[in-house]
Amino acid sequence: MAKVFLENDADLDPLSQCSIGVIGYGNQGRAHALNLRDSGLTVQVGTRDGSRSREQSLKDGFAVNTVEAVANNCEVLAIMLPDEAIPHVYAESIEPYLEAHDTFVFAHGFTVYHKTIRLPDDADIVLVAPTGPGRQVRSLYLEGAGLPALLAVEQNASGLAWNRCLAYARAIGCLRAGGIETTFSEETITDLYCEQSVLCGGLPELIKASFDTLVEKGYQPELAYISCLKEVKLIADLLFERGIDGMREAISNTAKYGSAISGPELINSSTRHQLRKLLDRIESGKFGKLFLDEAAAGSPTIKDLLRSEKHSQIARVGRELRTTLDF
Repeated sequence: MAKVFLENDADLDPLSQCSIGVIGYGNQGRAHALNLRDSGLTVQVGTRDGSRSREQSLKDGFAVNTVEAVANNCEVLAIMLPDEAIPHVYAESIEPYLEAHDTFVFAHGFTVYHKTIRLPDDADIVLVAPTGPGRQVRSLYLEGAGLPALLAVEQNASGLAWNRCLAYARAIGCLRAGGIETTFSEETITDLYCEQSVLCGGLPELIKASFDTLVEKGYQPELAYISCLKEVKLIADLLFERGIDGMREAISNTAKYGSAISGPELINSSTRHQLRKLLDRIESGKFGKLFLDEAAAGSPTIKDLLRSEKHSQIARVGRELRTTLDF
């Protein structure tokens, strides 16, 4: 069984005398900074010149600070930048300004697992990875709840790294729901794998292929959209609330029987072979290298994907339905 930590397993004392610098004020950074501040901790926000997030941080009541100033003045640095942006910003604006014995907090293990930066040997390196987007980290905190998080310590130079990790997780509200102990390696691999195999890779491609199959056979695109895309949320909610077995119990007998014979036909030995290859590509570090090379080239693959999907039939049908129907 995984080891789970709750609020009563941590207190804020390990961070109460520290100045916490949040570098990057986007998806996760904004939520972390606001929650840390609302929990009574001292927070500085470091943003890059000309970044759109600087104006938002000012609206939220944070003083303007450069990344260099935050790196120089804060004992705890929460690096909340995109994975591909971290190496350049770290080399140019963080590393030259570090003090001894800093603590580094990451919300995703990619940078540490792939060693894209050289962190100091005398630093604590911890992971507090909420299991959802920053907007949920913030909204649940304001509701008095929290989003579960994955927690890890990669380097414990001070002997206090785990206590600081738990304190940080408590301060952003995650221990209200629970923190699961893991490693940087496990978090990175499982996160990348589930994104590619199910959430952002497999599921959208299955939706698009199913939609195209119906339309090619002459069925109305609007019905194909509702059946293949919109109704995904109904099943996703059941899966979230009840698990796979609970979802099966809630659907009709025709759906049960259809899924029993068609599911294994779609996810067969060939598919499972491809899933193993996908995992191997991540574990070997090949995906990480491909991604960093893609970013260095200006992200052409990502741009092509976004461009093609924006102009696809399923996207056009979706936009039209959202303006004419109440959903």
